[in-house]
Amino acid sequence: MCDPVSITLGVISGGLGIMQQQQAVRAQNEQIAFQNAQAQQNFAFQQMQATAQRTNENQRRQLQEDMMMQNEYFANAAFESDIALLNQQMLQEQAKAGTEKRRTQREKLERIGEVKAAGRVGNTVTTLLADYKRQQAYFDFATSQNLAFVGAQVKENKRASQIERGGRIASQQPYLERTVLDPIKPLMRQKARGVGFVGIASAAIGGAQTGLGVAGGIKSAGYKYSTKTGYTRIQ
Repeated sequence: MCDPVSITLGVISGGLGIMQQQQAVRAQNEQIAFQNAQAQQNFAFQQMQATAQRTNENQRRQLQEDMMMQNEYFANAAFESDIALLNQQMLQEQAKAGTEKRRTQREKLERIGEVKAAGRVGNTVTTLLADYKRQQAYFDFATSQNLAFVGAQVKENKRASQIERGGRIASQQPYLERTVLDPIKPLMRQKARGVGFVGIASAAIGGAQTGLGVAGGIKSAGYKYSTKTGYTRIQ
């Protein structure tokens, strides 16, 4: 392969091969750059989503904690109010029982005084005085029993109020904050470095094959090349 046409076409073919490979590498790098940019944008969006989810979870936890504090406050306030009313009821019952006992004691003493002032004596008088004392003792016993019953009822009502307080507080449970994981950072693709030695060698081989093919075609057509005469037909 010494004729200029074959050499020129072989060089052109090799150059075109290299240019085609360079264009292919450039297009590949543009595609890689686009994919990397898209992956980076998706990663940034996922980061924003994770941050927003964490903020939302934190706000829900705080709102639930505030709700629990308010619920506990009102439950304690209601419990204290119930206990105060029950204590007041017990004090009123105790005061009432004391007043009744003092009244009946006074009536007993007045009756005994009236009998003694009348100067009456004998078994009838003794029996009458004993009956006054029995009535007083029975009334005191009934009053004490009634006060004990009221005390037991107040105690049971206090226990019921305490249970109700616990139920109100337990009705609001802490919010279990979900764990939001960070997105995995994408791996960026590396760009192609260029045609490289292998690509150049491949294009050179292709150009050489093209030149050889052209030279073979010229020879098959019955021509030969000489630096002195150029292309001449073979006789």
